[in-house]
Amino acid sequence: MTVAVVPFVAAAFLLAGSVAARRAPDPLAARAAAAGCVTVTALGVAATMAGTRWTGWPDGHQVGLLAPGSGWWMPFVTCLAGLGATALAPITPPLTAATHGDARAVASHDQATFARIMLVLACGAAATAVADPVAAVISWALSACVVWREMRERAPGRGPTRLFALHHFVGVGACAAGLLLADGLGGTAAALLLVAGVGVRQCLLPLHLWFEPFARTAPAGLVVAFAAGPAGVLLLPEVGRAVPDRGWVVAAAAATALLGAGLGLVARDVRSALAQVGLVLSGIVSCGVLIGSEPARSGAVLAWQVGAVAAGGATMIAAATEARRGPMLLTGPGGCFARTPRLAVAFLLFGLTSIGFPATLGFIWEDLLLDGVGGWSLPVTGALVLAIAGAGATVMKWYFAGYTGRRDHVGEQDLTPRESNAVTVLLAALILGELAPALLLP
Repeated sequence: MTVAVVPFVAAAFLLAGSVAARRAPDPLAARAAAAGCVTVTALGVAATMAGTRWTGWPDGHQVGLLAPGSGWWMPFVTCLAGLGATALAPITPPLTAATHGDARAVASHDQATFARIMLVLACGAAATAVADPVAAVISWALSACVVWREMRERAPGRGPTRLFALHHFVGVGACAAGLLLADGLGGTAAALLLVAGVGVRQCLLPLHLWFEPFARTAPAGLVVAFAAGPAGVLLLPEVGRAVPDRGWVVAAAAATALLGAGLGLVARDVRSALAQVGLVLSGIVSCGVLIGSEPARSGAVLAWQVGAVAAGGATMIAAATEARRGPMLLTGPGGCFARTPRLAVAFLLFGLTSIGFPATLGFIWEDLLLDGVGGWSLPVTGALVLAIAGAGATVMKWYFAGYTGRRDHVGEQDLTPRESNAVTVLLAALILGELAPALLLP
């Protein structure tokens, strides 16, 4: 068993940030502590990665600095997603029907929420510390417990909370049983349990019902942190090994991507629409990893990396806009581009990068993945092309509906200096990755 040191150290720093955020006197201080801790952790991981790459420092057989293969980038990507989840998190009081004519409130973030975001990020960073799928299951279970605790405190007994708890309790149990009891259960039963468990984490049809209510009701920062967790990507290869004839699993993943694209086009609020874009990306990543060809697998890992940062950035920009304006609904033109140009451009760039628009880093994973899938199945390739097109149309639809079309202005502020700095860092990382994509591939 290979042990990586850097993920453990990164997780320890993030846990320290969780303690600092919880002890902060107010949400502003908690956000500053969380964002600062994530930034320091990301810089430390990046410096270690650069030193390992440039000096050729060899890793040991049993103990190394970073996980090999696709796990090499995962702690750093988790920290980048965490930077968006903390630095862009709104902390203003929820806006209600009394002021904006809609009964749904915009979820805010307090000290406990920031502390839990850091706990979820720590679980994600530590998932690659041990080269064993059981470590990924433990990371998933701990982060799901943290998220459930937050949802229960905000809305005890509500449908989304119960739905989340039921799916993840069953999913973690099925994955653990499939991995640990394979000899006693038999190959077929263990494989089915593993498929069911990973299907919950990857939101594969028909085990996807928990994700949209969760993304719509939980604080946006917690949604981004949990969605960026690498457990699903780490467990998908186990499904490929356990299910030799995995065409039906690939078909379910492709159907999930198509379903997400269709539901995104008809969503009536921005958080539901972005949740469906996340569903599309999850189905695409699952297809690429399960097919097993080298281009498809590389494209899938890159799609997860880009999606964790770019889709998370779009979600946080939408949350910041809602905190200023109220819920973004599909009721006609909702914004004045001339007054909030940086918010609008940030949403557009993050959204288009996440779904593989040409001239972005996402286009590289799209090319690799579709090339690999095309050699395996043309119908699956066609389904993924339609899903990508539908997700792109969803992003453009909400850009025009949320940030253009009006001459008046309700007073919302454009990106603050803090938000501008975070957006600049995330977009710079995506642009630098586009200049040297070979460094990102496993």
